Amino acid sequence: MLIKKLLEDLPLTPGPKPPKKVEFTAGAAVHDLPRCGEVLAVDVYNRKGEPLHRFFSDGHGYITQVVQAFIDFTPGWTERNPAGGGTWGSPNDIAASAESLAAVDKVLKNVRNWGSDLNKTGSAIRDFIYHVNQKRRWRTEDNRQALMKRHFGLFPDYPADLAAFCEENVFHESVLYVSKLEKGKRRAMCRHCGKSFQVGREVKPGGSGVCPKCGWPVNFRADWVKAEVTHKAKICIACKVEGQLLLRYTDVERTIFPDRKKPDYRFYDYFRTLFLVSKGKGTEYAYAWCQAPYQGYAWRRLRNGSECFDESYVYTPNLRGVFGEKYYNVNLQAGLEGLRRPISFRRLLDNLKNVPQAEYLMKAGLPVLAASNLPDTNAKTLPELTGLGKHFLPAMRESQASFWEIQAVAAQKNPKPEDLRQLCALRLNRWCLELLEEIARYSPLGRALGYVRAQRELFPSQVKRRKLSYFLGLYRDYLHMAQDLKSDMSQRAILEPRDLKERHDLLAARVNEVKSERENARMQKMIEKGLYWWAHAYANEDFCVVYPQKHSDFVTEGQRLNHCVGSAGYYERHMEGKRMVFFIRRASELEKAYFTAEIDMNAGRILQLYGFGDCSAPREVRTFTEGFARAVLRWQDQEQERRAS
Repeated sequence: MLIKKLLEDLPLTPGPKPPKKVEFTAGAAVHDLPRCGEVLAVDVYNRKGEPLHRFFSDGHGYITQVVQAFIDFTPGWTERNPAGGGTWGSPNDIAASAESLAAVDKVLKNVRNWGSDLNKTGSAIRDFIYHVNQKRRWRTEDNRQALMKRHFGLFPDYPADLAAFCEENVFHESVLYVSKLEKGKRRAMCRHCGKSFQVGREVKPGGSGVCPKCGWPVNFRADWVKAEVTHKAKICIACKVEGQLLLRYTDVERTIFPDRKKPDYRFYDYFRTLFLVSKGKGTEYAYAWCQAPYQGYAWRRLRNGSECFDESYVYTPNLRGVFGEKYYNVNLQAGLEGLRRPISFRRLLDNLKNVPQAEYLMKAGLPVLAASNLPDTNAKTLPELTGLGKHFLPAMRESQASFWEIQAVAAQKNPKPEDLRQLCALRLNRWCLELLEEIARYSPLGRALGYVRAQRELFPSQVKRRKLSYFLGLYRDYLHMAQDLKSDMSQRAILEPRDLKERHDLLAARVNEVKSERENARMQKMIEKGLYWWAHAYANEDFCVVYPQKHSDFVTEGQRLNHCVGSAGYYERHMEGKRMVFFIRRASELEKAYFTAEIDMNAGRILQLYGFGDCSAPREVRTFTEGFARAVLRWQDQEQERRAS
């Protein structure tokens, strides 16, 4: 045990006279202290004999007292190692007498393992500190693993009906395997209900429909294809053990095999949260299944209070037993039964606790909205919260709409509840909904989606395979460009062109042309005001410098040399006159792009000098450009002197 007050009173042990080229010396002694036992004190001095720091150890722990500031150490107590060398590097040479080395060896017990007397003291201290900290790390890791094992032992097994629940509530379609056509009929087997029956020739592999026996949506698949079909989802399972709330977030994998009647289910937890109360104090523990260095994936404990806001389905049959009849005035089991889309269950719990509107939304039958980031926590009515009237409430309930879908519908003129139902049935991702929200300012959602789908069929097969978001983005950009060019958006030929891609490209070229004309006029005005007030011609027999005269010169240069000088940043900095762009040409080929230089006009130095594909410039081109950069400073000074005189 090391007591600082007792250690401070220990006398200094002098060190020997330092040899040549040795910065440090040390004196060491073993002291017998009450309440501490035998304590080693190592006193380190500089060449002037001034004490720098004192190292104390009882053979189990250590502590260092910095006496005089040096390197990055300030006076005071520390557990760092001022002896230097880090964990693996060589420590500083420290001269010490044989008596001092014997004292160090008596307590630290490893001096004899080191060679030269000059590095025995530093190496012994460094090695001792490393092993003490290593034992601490091992002890901490053992405690962490033991705690995690106890926490994981609290979680019960998966519910016995979890697979059946997922089949009915998580995966909303299954597979109907059909045989080859025989006498106008096919044998079929539904992997949802497991029943076999015959179907007509209209049921073909690759199509979709409903099972005539159970009425479940199914995709038709050939039974001679041996590959299995895999679907994935996430589900949150809440449980209560000894009065403690536990949440487990599970990856669900459903595999449908051609030769089995029922799907195969596998469950893998990827996040676990424990709300534990001990001695009246609540603590939230969190564990995540994530990538670990050198060992693939492993469970890792996160900071207390870490939350998982992933959207997942919720296992509802046990919610009444976990949360009781009421959780903040809401019956969770009744409110979430029949939920057919993933939500952030953790955010729902937090919203019910902290946001009054969440309770109102749950009681209104809108759990998806209650589990979202509420856009306006001060809103008191449904129209204020969603932007749609109360007559949309039945449609919101039936379609289980999200705020993104509601915002997309609210953005169009004269929205109707049926628009919301049709949009929610598509289950589009957030990016598609954001695009539709912008498109809705020009065209109703149903009409816009129908037009985009029809246009998608006109594209070549390699483009048609792209996601819907690509085509919605193409249509959004076209509408914005048409609006910017003041086209008559009420005309159907403008709103829905026969060939979207062709019209998009034509408008893009026109917009770029208009923009280029505007920027060219701006640059010409800047040149007239004195953008190149200092400029002179600069050339030699091999190379010359060309000054950009138009905005389009930047774009053309970037396209010809396949680099980024055509971006807006270079052009704007050039117009400011501080970091300017110049074109380096061969004297024999003035029209052919060769290299592009960016010059710091205040320092007269090259910032960038690149050719095709950002390739580096040869020595002669760099030498020529450096001469131009120096000439710029000279010309500026001469011009300023001339104007002053």
